[in-house]
Amino acid sequence: MLNEKQELIKEKLEDIYRVIKAENIEDIAKQITGKALGRKQFLDNLVTYMIGNCYQLIERYQLNSSEMFNVSFVLESLAGEELDTIEDTEFLIEWSISKLAYAFGLDPIEIKEVK
Repeated sequence: MLNEKQELIKEKLEDIYRVIKAENIEDIAKQITGKALGRKQFLDNLVTYMIGNCYQLIERYQLNSSEMFNVSFVLESLAGEELDTIEDTEFLIEWSISKLAYAFGLDPIEIKEVK
């Protein structure tokens, strides 16, 4: 059974995964923001969102040392990479989802089975 922190983190990770797997993300972004964003630009914005999400995890929750290490590692990886291709950006986001899931005792395969 998951605790409240795990439930909230799982929900966010599932939402992020849903977004990166959406095939028509350009159309969805245009409907929501009114701006035309290419897939790469949208994914870059999602990386920035995930950086902010990592900061929120650090600020809002009392993380144990293992959780803090893993969140900091993901944060550093997200912030330190300049990715040129869509595939590289998608890989970094998926890797980050898996790493954060493991950090909080969640199953990344279960998160990635979300529809």
